Amino acid sequence: MKIAVMAAGGVGGYYGALLARDGHDVTFLARGAHLQALRADGLVITSPHGDFAIRPAKATDNPAEVGEVDWVIFAVKTYDTDTAARAIRPLVGARTTIVTFQNGVDAPEQIGAIVGRDHVLAAPTQIVSNIAAPGVIAQKSAFRISIVGEVFGQGVTPRVEQFVAALAHTGVDATAVPDARKPLWHKLVLMASVGGLSALARTEPYALLQLPAARATLRAAMEEVYAVGIANGVPMDADIAVRQYEFALKFQAGQKPSLLLDLEQGKRLEIEALSGAVVRLGAAKGVATPVHQTIYVALQMDDERAKRRV
Repeated sequence: MKIAVMAAGGVGGYYGALLARDGHDVTFLARGAHLQALRADGLVITSPHGDFAIRPAKATDNPAEVGEVDWVIFAVKTYDTDTAARAIRPLVGARTTIVTFQNGVDAPEQIGAIVGRDHVLAAPTQIVSNIAAPGVIAQKSAFRISIVGEVFGQGVTPRVEQFVAALAHTGVDATAVPDARKPLWHKLVLMASVGGLSALARTEPYALLQLPAARATLRAAMEEVYAVGIANGVPMDADIAVRQYEFALKFQAGQKPSLLLDLEQGKRLEIEALSGAVVRLGAAKGVATPVHQTIYVALQMDDERAKRRV
């Protein structure tokens, strides 16, 4: 398969590297020092599943140089979704499928509005992976779970099965589903709540969740997301808040959600797509979200400060 990775960050770079190692034709879209390192030294992966490197790594900052591809791994930060979706137009032909690995629940609609809904799949993913240095991605979690599906009601299609098979062949825990909205919201239960609270507390989940009050607040935050999803017609599992809470308690020392990592590094935050979406979609349905309202207001100010530094 011919694949373009937009862009080669912690998630996109890692999955692209796995697929490149498996023999697929992968081009990484990157910029700055990361792009220079990819061109000069390839892409280096460190992981509990095994270290490896892609050398040489095909890399560029110009999608027009790549041309039409079979698949686009779309893994930019949510606040860059519109800009990146416009930038990938040269990659998109009649048979191109764009798979969004992004956080939040809004990205498929945003991407689809620009390149066409029929090109978009969603792959909500649970993984701890980030750029450790230019050209180096540190994948830190034992888990690397992706659930792939159509977003606009077509069931388990052949392209979903094909992409899941390609991921599974690399060793990723990949599953096909008929409706990706459900796992997107299931992931939001975890990411908005764990990421938001740990960023608000400036503390990694393992340490934060030693506190009984923090655990109680996490449960409340997760129940808020569940209530908002149900109010918006998403067929969520009745026990998802409990399951995600138990999953959160298994975070190990040193494992940090992307929201906390971005805050520590002075980067912009995906707060609009996480707690911001919970607050916005809850308000539209009359569902109170006091925990996420607090997270959103506080971290929105950090995001504003980061914007001014860009």
